[in-house]
Amino acid sequence: MQKILEKILVAHDGSKSSDKAMKKAVEMSVCMNASLTILSVIPELYLTELTSVDRNRIFEALASETTEAMEKIRKSLSGRSIDVKTLIRQGDPAEKILETAQKMKADLIVIGSHGRHGTKKFLLGSVSSKIVDYSKCPVLVVK
Repeated sequence: MQKILEKILVAHDGSKSSDKAMKKAVEMSVCMNASLTILSVIPELYLTELTSVDRNRIFEALASETTEAMEKIRKSLSGRSIDVKTLIRQGDPAEKILETAQKMKADLIVIGSHGRHGTKKFLLGSVSSKIVDYSKCPVLVVK
C-alpha cells in the first residue's frame, strides 16, 4: 500500500526553475490535500575580500529580498485551500534543505533542476544533485 503524501517541502531560490518547482508542488499539495512548506536558503558569504561590515550589509540585503519574495509567495497562495508555511534559513542550501526535510518529516522534496547559479550544460545543478543523492525521502526534480 502506498503512503499518501502529507508533507511536501519545496525549495525556492527565486530562479525560474524554482518557480516551476513551486507551481508543481502547489498542484500536488492541492490534489493530495498535503501541507506545503516553502523553504528559501540564504547562502553563507565566504568572500574573504569583504569586510565583516560589507558581508553583513550584503546578508541584510539578501535576507530582506528573500523575506519579501516569501511574503509575495504566501500572499499569492492565500486563496488556495492548502496549509502553507514559509521558512528562511541561512547556510549551505543543500544541507539546509535536507535538514529541514528530515526535521519536518517531509514525504517529498520538490526542487528545480537548476538554481539561480545553475548552468544548463549539466543535467542537474549541484544543489539538486546533492538533494537527490542524500535525501531520505523521495525527491521530485522539476525541469
